[in-house]
Amino acid sequence: MKVQVGRTYLTVPHGNGEITFQHPLFRGTYGDVANQVDKEGLKRPISSETSSLVCDAFQNPNGEYESQILNVLKSNRLWEFTGNLYLPKSSEEVSDGVLLEDYPQIINGRLTINKVSLIKRLQANDKSVRFVPFGYKIGEQTSKELGENLYIVARYGEEGAEKIARIASKFKDKPRVLSFESIDKETAKMSVLYGDFFNGRLCVDSGYWDGDDVGHSFGVVSSEKSE
Repeated sequence: MKVQVGRTYLTVPHGNGEITFQHPLFRGTYGDVANQVDKEGLKRPISSETSSLVCDAFQNPNGEYESQILNVLKSNRLWEFTGNLYLPKSSEEVSDGVLLEDYPQIINGRLTINKVSLIKRLQANDKSVRFVPFGYKIGEQTSKELGENLYIVARYGEEGAEKIARIASKFKDKPRVLSFESIDKETAKMSVLYGDFFNGRLCVDSGYWDGDDVGHSFGVVSSEKSE
């Protein structure tokens, strides 16, 4: 991890290059944190970017900044700005599964996802939108199963899924995916990553927390701003 002090920036490997986060963390509800990140002129971190930050922190867990990241992961939660729109079974072409959207709209502090718009973007091969049909494994599973889970691959990307599996292996118990097997009505849910302190496991959540809980997130900076 590269650290630039002054206004502090944390740079970690991501994809074919690197990604830079501004330190310190923002704290608040999902909507509050989104507003704080926006006001700083930063970008909200999506799931794949969060996996890169946390995975790199585990490379040097006793480091000053790395230990802060891991402490938040294990004692609280990290917001990820990849939205989930769960769809019930219907006669439509895209149904009975979950639509994932990077950088979803947040209106009045609440996740707001437009199904019609998302389906159009999905059909146009917009890479910021993905669909996973129900049938993926939820609940407790091995780290290997987590890394191969179709929902996890869609949420984090192939590289990110591998990183999430490595992160999960650092905990003593098997990870959990908190999601749905089916749904009766359209339901929008945020993405959250946290370590269950009491059970010693990683939880990849997209079904239980609402927007009123407190969590944390870094803002993502452009390479120009961090120079």
